[in-house]
Amino acid sequence: MRNGLAVVLGVIVANVVFFLGSVAANRFYPTPPELMDPQTPEATALRVAAAETNGLVLVILAGALGGLVGGFVGAKVAKGRTIAVTSAIGGLLSLWAVFSFYVFFPARLWFPGGLLVAFLVSTFLGGILAGSSRKQ
Repeated sequence: MRNGLAVVLGVIVANVVFFLGSVAANRFYPTPPELMDPQTPEATALRVAAAETNGLVLVILAGALGGLVGGFVGAKVAKGRTIAVTSAIGGLLSLWAVFSFYVFFPARLWFPGGLLVAFLVSTFLGGILAGSSRKQ
């Protein structure tokens, strides 16, 4: 039960941090207002084409920070089975990368790939940080 709660809490915390980081990235590199609500594949393609590379990199960094914090919180709550808990958190967060693959295909495949790596690596690192702080 504790491990399930740890995964849920870790995913929630990671998504909140990821969302806040994405909002901050949009403050620095805003999406043009006319592209804010794409309803067709053509409008989505225009939005992807208009996305600044630096803004997308900031979103990947927000994903990494979210994964790190989520993995840390999940591992702290679990108090054991760190690899299983952080893998579950990273796996669930990687659904964002799968979603972004369908949005960004074929224009910028580096973005979903970077997001996937950021989530999977950072959640594991968050678990390592939680484990090392537990030992001290």
